[in-house]
Amino acid sequence: MTAPVQSARVVVVTGASSDLGAALIRELAAHGCHVAGIAADAEGFADIEADCAKGHFRAYVADVTDVSALRHVAALIQRDLGPVSVLINNTSVKFFNDFLSGPAEEVQLELSQVLGGYINATAAILPAMVQRGRGRIINITSFSGEAPVPGSLGYSVAKGGCRAFHRALVCELEARLPAITVSEWMPGILRTAIGRPDGTPPHVAAVWGAALALDDAPDLHGATFLQDRQMVPERGIKRRVKDAIMLRRPPGLRILSGVSRRTDY
Repeated sequence: MTAPVQSARVVVVTGASSDLGAALIRELAAHGCHVAGIAADAEGFADIEADCAKGHFRAYVADVTDVSALRHVAALIQRDLGPVSVLINNTSVKFFNDFLSGPAEEVQLELSQVLGGYINATAAILPAMVQRGRGRIINITSFSGEAPVPGSLGYSVAKGGCRAFHRALVCELEARLPAITVSEWMPGILRTAIGRPDGTPPHVAAVWGAALALDDAPDLHGATFLQDRQMVPERGIKRRVKDAIMLRRPPGLRILSGVSRRTDY
């Protein structure tokens, strides 16, 4: 058995075998990270491994709807690579059909894989972060829950649930575990099978995502980013008082200006 890698950040990416997940792995590996990719099957992993420096990517096949399987994978990652520094929740699935004619089982599958996948991956990875006293979690979400379109009810409900899960996780951790920083990232419409042909190419979005994942500044806890820019909400009096009590500065507009380290475009 090889000794765990300790010299670079260990990053876990779910939904890892294609599209944005695969692009994030390539970008993070180019930054010197050791990346563990989790997906339900191994299709696509060989191409990703070929694009990454030797030893900077390792594939793990697991169903994100099975929390026991993810706990087992989390233990394997700790053994193989070392303590996880960053978790990127990226699992996604989308069916295109009308709710009146499509089976309810497809909606349930979207909920279990997307929202359930975020919950299960976090439940599997977070305890070790708590034990170490630090960590970074990126929840990839979208506006689909707030602005659903016909034919994608399950996806909209699942993504809306992911946003609610993110806010609840921020609330759970901010007072008790301030060194575990949780941020939300909405990359926007991408040029993928469930996106649009005129969307942002995944490798472009991955530059922004990697920059956010590798920035562990404490004031990023609870921050939301749309594409490469932080969304700064209006701060009511309750929020201002809470920030003052916790000695937090008001959030400023951050721009993810990360520069890609990849040379294979």
